[in-house]
Amino acid sequence: MKIAYIGTKDQLAETFIERMNKEGNDVYFLSVRDFPRTISERWKYRFYKISLSGDNYRKTLQSIRPDWVVFAGTYFMDCVYQEKEEEDVTLLTRTLQILSDRKDVRFLLLSSTEVYGKSAKKADEQQTVMPVGERGMRFVREEQMLQLYGRQYGLYGAVIRASSLYADQAREGATDFLSRGFADVMAGKKGTVLVNDILQPLHTADLVDAVKRVMDSEKQGVYNAAGSFEISRKRLFELIGKRAGVPEEKIQWEETDQWILADNGRLKKETEWTDFHKLEDQFADGGISYEKAAAKSKRVRKGRIPAGIRRTLENLLVFSAFFAVNYISAPHSLFSRIEWLTIYVILISVFLGIRQSTLAVILASAAYLFMQDLNIFNMTNFYSYAGSVLKIMEFVFLGLVISYVTDMLREELRDTRRELVMREEEYEELKAINDENVMIKNEYEERILDSKYGFPKLYRVVSRLMVQQPERIFMEIVSIVSEMVHTDTVAVYRVKEDSPYLRLINALNEESAQEGKSWNLTAYPDIQASVIAGELYQGDVWKGEPAIVLPILYQGNCVAAILIKTLPYTSQTLYYVNLLKTLSLLLREAVGRALDHEELMKEEIYLQGTEVMKPEPFHRNILLAGERAEKKLAEYCVVQITGRDGFEEACRKAAEGLRATDCLGTDGSGNLYVLLNNTGTDDVEYLQKRLAEGGLDAKITTAFEDSEEMEWKDF
Repeated sequence: MKIAYIGTKDQLAETFIERMNKEGNDVYFLSVRDFPRTISERWKYRFYKISLSGDNYRKTLQSIRPDWVVFAGTYFMDCVYQEKEEEDVTLLTRTLQILSDRKDVRFLLLSSTEVYGKSAKKADEQQTVMPVGERGMRFVREEQMLQLYGRQYGLYGAVIRASSLYADQAREGATDFLSRGFADVMAGKKGTVLVNDILQPLHTADLVDAVKRVMDSEKQGVYNAAGSFEISRKRLFELIGKRAGVPEEKIQWEETDQWILADNGRLKKETEWTDFHKLEDQFADGGISYEKAAAKSKRVRKGRIPAGIRRTLENLLVFSAFFAVNYISAPHSLFSRIEWLTIYVILISVFLGIRQSTLAVILASAAYLFMQDLNIFNMTNFYSYAGSVLKIMEFVFLGLVISYVTDMLREELRDTRRELVMREEEYEELKAINDENVMIKNEYEERILDSKYGFPKLYRVVSRLMVQQPERIFMEIVSIVSEMVHTDTVAVYRVKEDSPYLRLINALNEESAQEGKSWNLTAYPDIQASVIAGELYQGDVWKGEPAIVLPILYQGNCVAAILIKTLPYTSQTLYYVNLLKTLSLLLREAVGRALDHEELMKEEIYLQGTEVMKPEPFHRNILLAGERAEKKLAEYCVVQITGRDGFEEACRKAAEGLRATDCLGTDGSGNLYVLLNNTGTDDVEYLQKRLAEGGLDAKITTAFEDSEEMEWKDF
């Protein structure tokens, strides 16, 4: 799932990103502020610096296409209102405008309980908002903005009103209420401290958990996420003073009777949320620390010459040196042939860029004309002064062309270096991901090769499945799956094509079945689609779905489904999911081989032209049913059927009234029987009524009670 978090880099953002990463989500961090990132955290999320001007923000959100947008804003953890917080209202408005055409995106706004104002009782979500401070008014405007866009454009919106937020570490200069408390106490601040001002401190981890649960519930509306462990401001200041080593007498206060309290009952009831961090206990256990800001060494900055002026001075100095050499060597027969001014122009063009090169051309041209005792305004025609004009053009050409090419090469070099840095960062990111994947692969290989859970166990599974009776495979698979994933809630259902009803074959106990002996998948469309497609389905416990549904395919159709109703926490890992997927492949092969064998041996198993089993196969099924009953996987009974229209007509009518799990058989003496799998003697009455409508009589028989002593050869 793609989650876009709009806020700033604070302790709430760090906790949110860490939690969402553990849940396997892709986190996109959007902020109007820029901040450095270390290589170790670069792979955890994608950061985008946004700007409200232009279409940059819109294009960023449209390219991300998030499933959820969580809006915290830049100043969410501040406890004191500042005028610049209005920037968050503008940012929220811009965000809602961009998302107004997205019907599939879900929006969650983090608000504050300060919207309720001061009250003598706890406020629930139904209470009218009446803030008394500017900060509360700001959050009211944000909630109203979300409500308006929700009504106008059908935007999904949820709001969580949080109480005073804090983290394990208070920091000097931070603006959350705990850091400000430390700052006030350590500064010995005097003034009004609300002794009876009751606070509901809420840890950032508890708020993030509330956000995750609201997102999972996919319910709109307003929730109060207020701390359950209340504390007075006086007690908080005492704990801070004790931790900071500030004597209590230095803290002065006046007693008042004002507070803001919120009721979190709805959040606990609908999402089963609870907060675990108690601020007072964290102080007692040393869980709260205070970090002072690093002292910045004040460097005495000497007066620095601007770069442009410095380069100009360097240019003039170099020109003076070359002009002096050129002037002195003019009478010399050898040195006078050296183009000193040309060398000067080339050097400046190479090292100081195009601006200084232009100045060098002007200086070199002026020096040349001075040496020739000429004035540029006296040049009236080209032919008389051709040599001087060409020399000046030479300066211009060399200076500008060389400086332009040099600047282009420098820019290309800078681009190459930037690309190299980006490649190195990308390499570090991919290396971190690869290291994690290698670790997971090694762990998986170690488990696979382990003598307790790996190939030896799969070999034992395969040996138990290599039989030619589908019913025995379904019986063995119950215990196999139970051993593999360490649960006693396993059942096997028979799937009938073009029917949403699944019939129970075997179950470890009564709690293993989902809806009794018949399970209607109409109420579970996701499971039904997964069963039809033959894909493993992981259920949502909060919706009352089973933990795992594993279909078994034969010739492209699902013939059976393994139900794992509940799973222990230790078995809800990728390893066990992959193990079940591997098992499903083995089952497809085993069941397919057994059903193919039945089809090939159909003439040996059934009477010609009927669905009635011959005596030996029928006895074998009765023995298997007795074995299941001994293992308490499923009960059974045998019923004798008699009719007035002959044996063949009785077979036809009986087959129409039976279920997919039942089977017809004969004893070789012309008698017709039905083996009712997973049906006890108390439930035979329903079968008797169905058969009676077709003119058949059914009664329980004990003719096969001694058949359990018989042994039949496998054919």
